[in-house]
Amino acid sequence: MSLVPRSTDEWLLRKILKFIGPAPIQLIFQNGEPISPPGVSPVATLMIPDRRTLWGLVLDPEVGFGEAYTDGRIHVDGDLVALLEAAYGAAAEAAADERLYARLASKWTSLRQSNTLTASRDNIHHHYDLGNDFYKLWLDRQLVYTCAYFPTPSATLEDAQVAKMDYVCRKLRLQPGETVIETGCGWGALSLHMARHYGVSVKAYNISHEQILFARERARQEGLSKQVEFIEEDYRHATGKFDVFVSVGMLEHIGVANYHELLRI
Repeated sequence: MSLVPRSTDEWLLRKILKFIGPAPIQLIFQNGEPISPPGVSPVATLMIPDRRTLWGLVLDPEVGFGEAYTDGRIHVDGDLVALLEAAYGAAAEAAADERLYARLASKWTSLRQSNTLTASRDNIHHHYDLGNDFYKLWLDRQLVYTCAYFPTPSATLEDAQVAKMDYVCRKLRLQPGETVIETGCGWGALSLHMARHYGVSVKAYNISHEQILFARERARQEGLSKQVEFIEEDYRHATGKFDVFVSVGMLEHIGVANYHELLRI
């Protein structure tokens, strides 16, 4: 098979393969000719039906695949698990000079997910305002969604999330009566934990409407509304003086280039 692309569509398919690396995967666009890395025996075939889906895979392969597969816009002929294992394994082993496209794709993704006030709110709305019932299907009871801390092998997810929050509180050396600001508070579990177990007052900032509503209701039910204030506002608009600053899981959202904004609070 010639390695010279005969069309824009084939060129895009080869760009996807370059991002993945030499994975034993076959790609087919519409009813065209299958494309795969030379010298491999494909474990599965990824069938791409239209240019919208094709461009989604080019611009953001990981997210593009997940969304298209969930929507039923792509079809996997073969073992899905084997396809994913092959793709991730090959991408991890690809040489740096073969990953130029990956770096360009990453740059494009960063540009699309800028950290302006408007873009940040849109991104959070897209990720977290999907309805709390969805997150209740797979998170713990308090909807804590950053990494857990398992103090023992037998700890449940709920135990591990409580252990994680308590570990953070101990690291902060919280004292009763102190004032705390938390940025990116999610569904409010850490703020409520700090107030309930360490006697501090907390102002917690978040721009997810659904998360803030959930957190405020929890605070009301637990009698902590006077001790914890959940504010639906960007962390860059935070005001006041506090004894303690805490933020868990925010760095992945704001990006390296914007760390200084967070540290100025």
